[in-house]
Amino acid sequence: MGEQYRGFLYAAYKDKLTVEALLPDAETHSESIAFHSQQMAEKVMKEVFVQNAVVPPKTHAVDDLLAAASEKGWVKASSEAVQAAHSLSMHAVVARYAECPDITRGEALQAVAHANVIADMVGASGYDVVRIESDIHLLRQEGDASKPDSDSDPKGSCGV
Repeated sequence: MGEQYRGFLYAAYKDKLTVEALLPDAETHSESIAFHSQQMAEKVMKEVFVQNAVVPPKTHAVDDLLAAASEKGWVKASSEAVQAAHSLSMHAVVARYAECPDITRGEALQAVAHANVIADMVGASGYDVVRIESDIHLLRQEGDASKPDSDSDPKGSCGV
């Protein structure tokens, strides 16, 4: 499995598999789900640079990668993709710091959705991508609309 992928896309594929494996217990693994969702989106974006024979910027910020690729005309970034990229960028490192509050199940599932928004946008621009697949029942539980808590800070509680 995964032999068809190389470079950043192979790494994105491995992050996708990690998220899919963790989704059945999203409550327990929310930080890892959010982190690997961000990593998948970051690597999908970096592959766009590679496919255009450009070394990608050394950043974990999906929003910066999206802005640079959009400025070069490689992708057409919708407002939804821009928002998704901005939201994902907080999960690059912040989710790994112990002093940061736990990421909720809803925030983790939103990161999955945002990673797929980025993948879909890149795919619509003609590039090969990977997407996180899951059964819909994993994404919804009673009282959970798969969205972050309404009172959560959109920039993240760790100041990012």
